[in-house]
Amino acid sequence: MEALVLEGPPMSSIEAGFGEKSRLKALLEHFSRIDDPRAPWRVAYPLPEILLLAVCGTIADCEDYEAIAAWGEARLDFLRRFQPYHHGVPSGRWLTVFMNRIPSGLFQDCFLSWVREAWPDRPELVAIDGKTSRRSHDRVLGQAPLHLVSAFATTSRLVLGQEAVEDKASELAAIPVLLERLATEGGLKGAIVTIDAIACNATIAQAVRDAGADYLLAVKANQPTLRDEIESFFTSAPPETLDHAADIDKLAQRPRPPEHGRRPPLRHQPRPQGRRTRPAALRITARHQKAGRHSQTHQHQAPQEAGRLGHRLPQRYPRR
Repeated sequence: MEALVLEGPPMSSIEAGFGEKSRLKALLEHFSRIDDPRAPWRVAYPLPEILLLAVCGTIADCEDYEAIAAWGEARLDFLRRFQPYHHGVPSGRWLTVFMNRIPSGLFQDCFLSWVREAWPDRPELVAIDGKTSRRSHDRVLGQAPLHLVSAFATTSRLVLGQEAVEDKASELAAIPVLLERLATEGGLKGAIVTIDAIACNATIAQAVRDAGADYLLAVKANQPTLRDEIESFFTSAPPETLDHAADIDKLAQRPRPPEHGRRPPLRHQPRPQGRRTRPAALRITARHQKAGRHSQTHQHQAPQEAGRLGHRLPQRYPRR
């Protein structure tokens, strides 16, 4: 079972999530659907303590159960503000064995229902990405690393859901499944979903539209005809057809002026239903008095002003 369901800054997000007893009570209520298979007289770590530890550890950006256990040991005083933890926290190996007994679909459903109650605002920007969890393999048992496809709400810094896949080649099949689950009760309505170039195709774009969201899909070297046609637009388009915006990356202390253009759908790409515009972004950066040119090309379903669209691109991989 996957360990990552929520990410964010270490303590500030935890205080925000559990600073009120009502949110903790709601968490336990949503997870009450999970049965504890252990005999009561053998329980050293009650189920509410385990669930609280798992959620808090993942809020603190722990990427596996060993890290969650280490985080719990270091923050035991904080955890005891909400649960007694008479026996401290379990080890990472113990957590792995116990959490793997809980059906992953049930755990995700409980967690997602709690997130929607605790953070009722719909996400504005959702980044979908695949990654391999660190230290998730087992050489002794011959188990391969765990590959996850995650949906990350960048503004609230929440991982809304995940799908486990056998390998990176299986990520495409997991994205529509993840979108369908997140779209329950209008969970993605009005959001912008960003996905890397691996998912730039009509099937994924339609899955995003079916979820009630708009898409922002990267176009890279895997689609050279489409990318070349978009990039050539900057050199051939009349100035009045382009919408420009410039920005300064203050954190990196370097100029970061992106250019954004919109034009009608291009000729060489299958057209997902609902696509209206195809913006392109060209970013020029300067470091140590040497200018570098790096282009990022995207296709987008919903019309956006250049400045608003430009701020969406760096949010796909937000700084932590």
